[in-house]
Amino acid sequence: MVNKIVRILIVIFLVMGIDGCKGLETSSQSSVEALTSTATRQGLINQTGSDQEPKPAIDSVLKEYREPWNKFSNSQNLSDLPDLPDLHMRQPIPILYYHSVMLEAENEVRMPPDQFEAQMNFLRDNGYQSITLNQLYRAFYQGASLPPKPFVITFDDGYLDNYTTAFPILRRDGFTATVFMVSSYIGGENFLSWPQLKELVANGWEIEGHTDTHPYLSKIDGISLLHELKSSKELLEHRLGKTVDFLAYPNGDFDSTVLQAVKDTGYLMAFTTERGWANPNSDAWQIQRIYCYANMGQNEFSRRLQNWNY
Repeated sequence: MVNKIVRILIVIFLVMGIDGCKGLETSSQSSVEALTSTATRQGLINQTGSDQEPKPAIDSVLKEYREPWNKFSNSQNLSDLPDLPDLHMRQPIPILYYHSVMLEAENEVRMPPDQFEAQMNFLRDNGYQSITLNQLYRAFYQGASLPPKPFVITFDDGYLDNYTTAFPILRRDGFTATVFMVSSYIGGENFLSWPQLKELVANGWEIEGHTDTHPYLSKIDGISLLHELKSSKELLEHRLGKTVDFLAYPNGDFDSTVLQAVKDTGYLMAFTTERGWANPNSDAWQIQRIYCYANMGQNEFSRRLQNWNY
Protein backbone atom coordinates (compact mmCIF):
# COMPACT_ATOMS: atom_id res chain seq x y z
CA MET A 1 0.00 0.00 0.00
CA VAL A 2 2.81 2.37 0.89
CA ASN A 3 4.54 1.60 -2.38
CA LYS A 4 1.39 2.43 -4.35
CA ILE A 5 1.00 5.77 -2.59
CA VAL A 6 4.61 6.69 -3.21
CA ARG A 7 4.32 5.73 -6.89
CA ILE A 8 1.35 8.05 -7.23
CA LEU A 9 3.34 10.88 -5.65
CA ILE A 10 6.24 10.18 -7.99
CA VAL A 11 3.94 10.44 -11.01
CA ILE A 12 2.69 13.82 -9.78
CA PHE A 13 6.16 15.24 -9.23
CA LEU A 14 7.74 13.86 -12.41
CA VAL A 15 4.88 14.97 -14.64
CA MET A 16 4.90 18.42 -13.04
CA GLY A 17 8.64 18.44 -13.51
CA ILE A 18 8.45 18.02 -17.31
CA ASP A 19 5.45 20.24 -17.90
CA GLY A 20 6.84 23.23 -19.75
CA CYS A 21 10.31 24.51 -20.54
CA LYS A 22 11.16 25.41 -16.95
CA GLY A 23 10.24 21.90 -15.87
CA LEU A 24 13.06 20.44 -17.94
CA GLU A 25 15.54 22.33 -15.80
CA THR A 26 14.30 20.76 -12.56
CA SER A 27 16.90 18.41 -11.15
CA SER A 28 16.21 14.86 -10.04
CA GLN A 29 17.51 15.76 -6.59
CA SER A 30 14.92 18.50 -6.07
CA SER A 31 12.17 16.18 -7.32
CA VAL A 32 13.16 13.48 -4.87
CA GLU A 33 13.56 16.01 -2.04
CA ALA A 34 10.09 17.39 -2.73
CA LEU A 35 8.67 13.87 -2.85
CA THR A 36 10.32 12.95 0.43
CA SER A 37 9.01 16.14 2.06
CA THR A 38 5.46 15.43 0.93
CA ALA A 39 5.68 11.80 2.03
CA THR A 40 6.86 12.97 5.44
CA ARG A 41 3.92 15.35 5.82
CA GLN A 42 1.56 12.51 4.89
CA GLY A 43 3.05 10.28 7.57
CA LEU A 44 4.64 7.88 5.09
CA ILE A 45 8.14 8.53 6.45
CA ASN A 46 9.07 8.41 10.12
CA GLN A 47 11.03 11.32 11.50
CA THR A 48 13.68 9.76 13.70
CA GLY A 49 15.49 12.65 15.29
CA SER A 50 17.20 15.07 12.92
CA ASP A 51 18.10 12.47 10.30
CA GLN A 52 14.51 11.79 9.17
CA GLU A 53 15.50 8.50 7.54
CA PRO A 54 12.80 7.01 5.32
CA LYS A 55 11.24 3.68 6.12
CA PRO A 56 12.89 0.79 4.27
CA ALA A 57 9.89 0.39 1.95
CA ILE A 58 9.89 4.07 1.02
CA ASP A 59 13.65 4.13 0.53
CA SER A 60 13.45 1.12 -1.74
CA VAL A 61 10.85 2.73 -3.96
CA LEU A 62 12.75 6.01 -4.17
CA LYS A 63 15.95 4.17 -5.08
CA GLU A 64 14.11 2.27 -7.79
CA TYR A 65 13.27 5.50 -9.61
CA ARG A 66 16.24 7.72 -8.72
CA GLU A 67 18.90 6.34 -11.08
CA PRO A 68 16.96 6.46 -14.41
CA TRP A 69 15.51 9.85 -13.51
CA ASN A 70 18.99 11.24 -12.77
CA LYS A 71 20.03 10.36 -16.32
CA PHE A 72 16.95 12.02 -17.83
CA SER A 73 17.18 15.17 -15.73
CA ASN A 74 20.33 16.29 -17.55
CA SER A 75 18.72 15.89 -20.97
CA GLN A 76 16.62 18.40 -22.88
CA ASN A 77 15.08 15.61 -24.95
CA LEU A 78 11.71 14.24 -23.89
CA SER A 79 12.30 11.13 -26.00
CA ASP A 80 15.03 10.21 -23.45
CA LEU A 81 12.41 9.83 -20.72
CA PRO A 82 13.26 6.60 -18.87
CA ASP A 83 10.98 3.60 -18.80
CA LEU A 84 10.37 3.62 -15.07
CA PRO A 85 9.07 0.34 -13.60
CA ASP A 86 5.29 0.18 -13.19
CA LEU A 87 5.03 3.92 -13.84
CA HIS A 88 2.47 5.27 -16.27
CA MET A 89 3.73 8.54 -17.76
CA ARG A 90 1.25 10.90 -19.42
CA GLN A 91 3.88 12.39 -21.69
CA PRO A 92 3.62 13.92 -25.19
CA ILE A 93 3.91 11.31 -27.95
CA PRO A 94 5.05 11.94 -31.55
CA ILE A 95 2.48 11.04 -34.20
CA LEU A 96 3.92 11.05 -37.71
CA TYR A 97 1.58 11.71 -40.60
CA TYR A 98 2.20 10.84 -44.21
CA HIS A 99 0.05 10.64 -47.30
CA SER A 100 1.64 8.71 -50.17
CA VAL A 101 4.94 6.82 -50.34
CA MET A 102 6.13 7.10 -53.91
CA LEU A 103 8.41 9.23 -56.04
CA GLU A 104 6.80 12.16 -57.81
CA ALA A 105 8.77 15.31 -58.52
CA GLU A 106 7.60 18.53 -56.88
CA ASN A 107 4.80 16.85 -54.93
CA GLU A 108 5.60 17.18 -51.24
CA VAL A 109 2.84 14.84 -50.04
CA ARG A 110 4.46 11.93 -51.89
CA MET A 111 7.34 10.71 -49.75
CA PRO A 112 10.05 9.00 -51.86
CA PRO A 113 10.34 5.35 -50.77
CA ASP A 114 14.08 5.58 -50.07
CA GLN A 115 13.52 8.53 -47.72
CA PHE A 116 10.64 6.76 -46.00
CA GLU A 117 12.78 3.66 -45.51
CA ALA A 118 15.63 5.76 -44.10
CA GLN A 119 13.24 7.36 -41.61
CA MET A 120 11.96 3.97 -40.46
CA ASN A 121 15.53 2.71 -40.15
CA PHE A 122 16.33 5.70 -37.95
CA LEU A 123 13.38 4.94 -35.69
CA ARG A 124 14.23 1.24 -35.46
CA ASP A 125 17.93 1.83 -34.80
CA ASN A 126 17.17 4.38 -32.07
CA GLY A 127 14.85 2.11 -30.14
CA TYR A 128 11.47 3.61 -31.04
CA GLN A 129 8.45 1.33 -30.85
CA SER A 130 5.26 1.96 -32.78
CA ILE A 131 1.96 1.96 -30.93
CA THR A 132 -1.62 2.09 -32.15
CA LEU A 133 -4.04 4.96 -31.63
CA ASN A 134 -6.00 2.68 -29.33
CA GLN A 135 -2.91 2.24 -27.17
CA LEU A 136 -2.35 6.00 -27.24
CA TYR A 137 -5.92 6.66 -26.13
CA ARG A 138 -5.74 4.16 -23.29
CA ALA A 139 -2.42 5.61 -22.10
CA PHE A 140 -3.65 9.21 -22.22
CA TYR A 141 -7.05 8.71 -20.64
CA GLN A 142 -7.16 5.30 -18.93
CA GLY A 143 -3.72 5.02 -17.34
CA ALA A 144 -2.35 2.23 -19.55
CA SER A 145 1.42 1.86 -19.89
CA LEU A 146 3.50 2.37 -23.02
CA PRO A 147 6.95 1.23 -24.19
CA PRO A 148 9.95 3.51 -23.46
CA LYS A 149 10.03 5.39 -26.80
CA PRO A 150 6.55 5.20 -28.30
CA PHE A 151 5.44 6.80 -31.54
CA VAL A 152 2.53 6.50 -33.97
CA ILE A 153 2.56 6.31 -37.79
CA THR A 154 -0.49 7.58 -39.68
CA PHE A 155 -1.35 7.82 -43.39
CA ASP A 156 -4.09 10.15 -44.63
CA ASP A 157 -6.49 9.36 -47.49
CA GLY A 158 -5.70 5.68 -48.13
CA TYR A 159 -3.30 5.60 -51.09
CA LEU A 160 -2.50 2.23 -52.67
CA ASP A 161 1.22 2.63 -51.95
CA ASN A 162 0.48 2.55 -48.23
CA TYR A 163 -0.04 -1.18 -48.86
CA THR A 164 2.36 -1.90 -51.72
CA THR A 165 5.34 0.15 -50.50
CA ALA A 166 4.97 1.25 -46.86
CA PHE A 167 3.49 -1.96 -45.48
CA PRO A 168 6.47 -4.23 -46.36
CA ILE A 169 8.95 -1.72 -44.91
CA LEU A 170 7.02 -1.35 -41.67
CA ARG A 171 6.44 -5.09 -41.33
CA ARG A 172 10.19 -5.69 -41.68
CA ASP A 173 10.89 -3.27 -38.83
CA GLY A 174 8.07 -4.55 -36.62
CA PHE A 175 6.01 -1.36 -36.94
CA THR A 176 2.30 -0.91 -37.51
CA ALA A 177 0.37 2.15 -38.67
CA THR A 178 -3.04 3.76 -38.99
CA VAL A 179 -4.73 4.63 -42.27
CA PHE A 180 -7.25 7.46 -42.12
CA MET A 181 -9.38 6.22 -45.02
CA VAL A 182 -11.71 8.31 -47.17
CA SER A 183 -14.50 5.78 -47.54
CA SER A 184 -15.65 6.79 -51.05
CA TYR A 185 -12.06 6.32 -52.32
CA ILE A 186 -11.96 2.61 -51.43
CA GLY A 187 -11.38 0.51 -54.52
CA GLY A 188 -10.69 3.56 -56.68
CA GLU A 189 -7.65 3.97 -58.89
CA ASN A 190 -4.47 4.23 -56.81
CA PHE A 191 -6.39 3.78 -53.56
CA LEU A 192 -6.73 0.86 -51.17
CA SER A 193 -9.24 -1.92 -51.79
CA TRP A 194 -11.33 -3.77 -49.21
CA PRO A 195 -9.16 -6.93 -49.34
CA GLN A 196 -6.03 -4.81 -48.79
CA LEU A 197 -7.62 -2.97 -45.88
CA LYS A 198 -8.62 -6.28 -44.31
CA GLU A 199 -5.08 -7.62 -44.69
CA LEU A 200 -3.67 -4.53 -43.00
CA VAL A 201 -6.11 -4.94 -40.11
CA ALA A 202 -5.09 -8.60 -39.80
CA ASN A 203 -1.48 -7.40 -39.43
CA GLY A 204 -2.20 -4.99 -36.58
CA TRP A 205 -2.96 -1.82 -38.54
CA GLU A 206 -5.87 0.44 -37.71
CA ILE A 207 -8.27 1.79 -40.36
CA GLU A 208 -9.92 4.94 -39.06
CA GLY A 209 -12.19 7.73 -40.30
CA HIS A 210 -11.36 10.48 -42.79
CA THR A 211 -14.97 11.21 -43.87
CA ASP A 212 -16.82 10.01 -46.97
CA THR A 213 -15.65 12.47 -49.66
CA HIS A 214 -12.85 14.53 -48.03
CA PRO A 215 -14.59 17.95 -47.93
CA TYR A 216 -13.74 21.07 -45.97
CA LEU A 217 -16.00 20.20 -43.05
CA SER A 218 -16.45 23.78 -41.83
CA LYS A 219 -17.79 24.78 -45.27
CA ILE A 220 -20.69 22.33 -45.56
CA ASP A 221 -24.15 22.39 -43.98
CA GLY A 222 -25.07 20.52 -40.84
CA ILE A 223 -26.85 17.61 -42.53
CA SER A 224 -23.95 17.03 -44.92
CA LEU A 225 -21.50 17.29 -42.05
CA LEU A 226 -23.20 14.54 -40.08
CA HIS A 227 -23.47 12.38 -43.20
CA GLU A 228 -19.75 12.73 -43.93
CA LEU A 229 -18.85 11.69 -40.42
CA LYS A 230 -21.45 9.01 -39.77
CA SER A 231 -21.73 7.21 -43.12
CA SER A 232 -17.99 6.64 -43.46
CA LYS A 233 -17.71 5.46 -39.85
CA GLU A 234 -20.57 2.99 -40.23
CA LEU A 235 -19.32 1.64 -43.57
CA LEU A 236 -15.82 0.99 -42.28
CA GLU A 237 -17.16 -0.66 -39.14
CA HIS A 238 -19.53 -2.88 -41.12
CA ARG A 239 -17.03 -4.02 -43.74
CA LEU A 240 -14.02 -4.42 -41.44
CA GLY A 241 -15.83 -5.76 -38.38
CA LYS A 242 -14.24 -3.36 -35.90
CA THR A 243 -15.11 -0.07 -34.27
CA VAL A 244 -13.87 3.16 -35.82
CA ASP A 245 -13.03 5.43 -32.89
CA PHE A 246 -10.68 7.99 -34.41
CA LEU A 247 -10.86 10.65 -37.11
CA ALA A 248 -8.42 12.87 -39.00
CA TYR A 249 -9.89 16.15 -40.25
CA PRO A 250 -9.70 16.39 -44.06
CA ASN A 251 -7.46 19.30 -45.01
CA GLY A 252 -6.99 19.93 -41.28
CA ASP A 253 -10.21 21.94 -41.39
CA PHE A 254 -12.55 22.20 -38.40
CA ASP A 255 -14.37 24.69 -36.22
CA SER A 256 -16.50 24.51 -33.06
CA THR A 257 -19.49 23.13 -34.99
CA VAL A 258 -17.37 20.41 -36.55
CA LEU A 259 -15.84 19.54 -33.16
CA GLN A 260 -19.25 19.04 -31.62
CA ALA A 261 -20.45 16.95 -34.56
CA VAL A 262 -17.38 14.72 -34.28
CA LYS A 263 -18.08 14.16 -30.60
CA ASP A 264 -21.77 13.51 -31.25
CA THR A 265 -20.91 10.93 -33.91
CA GLY A 266 -18.97 8.91 -31.35
CA TYR A 267 -15.33 9.50 -32.23
CA LEU A 268 -13.11 9.27 -29.14
CA MET A 269 -10.24 11.33 -30.54
CA ALA A 270 -9.66 13.47 -33.64
CA PHE A 271 -6.39 14.51 -35.25
CA THR A 272 -5.40 17.80 -36.83
CA THR A 273 -2.61 18.90 -39.16
CA GLU A 274 -1.32 21.35 -36.55
CA ARG A 275 2.36 20.85 -35.77
CA GLY A 276 3.53 19.30 -32.53
CA TRP A 277 3.37 16.07 -30.56
CA ALA A 278 0.17 14.55 -29.23
CA ASN A 279 -0.31 15.94 -25.74
CA PRO A 280 -2.48 14.27 -23.08
CA ASN A 281 -3.34 17.72 -21.71
CA SER A 282 -4.82 18.84 -25.04
CA ASP A 283 -8.42 18.52 -26.15
CA ALA A 284 -8.91 14.91 -27.30
CA TRP A 285 -10.50 16.16 -30.54
CA GLN A 286 -7.66 18.54 -31.40
CA ILE A 287 -4.60 16.29 -31.28
CA GLN A 288 -1.47 17.53 -33.06
CA ARG A 289 0.75 15.54 -35.42
CA ILE A 290 4.16 15.74 -37.11
CA TYR A 291 3.96 16.39 -40.84
CA CYS A 292 6.38 14.28 -42.89
CA TYR A 293 6.92 15.49 -46.44
CA ALA A 294 9.14 14.82 -49.45
CA ASN A 295 12.70 16.10 -49.21
CA MET A 296 12.38 17.16 -45.58
CA GLY A 297 15.75 15.54 -45.01
CA GLN A 298 16.92 13.25 -42.25
CA ASN A 299 18.10 16.11 -40.02
CA GLU A 300 14.69 17.76 -40.04
CA PHE A 301 12.97 14.44 -39.46
CA SER A 302 15.22 13.80 -36.47
CA ARG A 303 14.71 17.33 -35.13
CA ARG A 304 10.95 16.89 -35.05
CA LEU A 305 11.42 13.84 -32.85
CA GLN A 306 13.61 15.68 -30.34
CA ASN A 307 11.26 18.44 -29.20
CA TRP A 308 7.55 17.99 -28.55
CA ASN A 309 6.90 21.64 -29.40
CA TYR A 310 9.20 21.88 -32.44
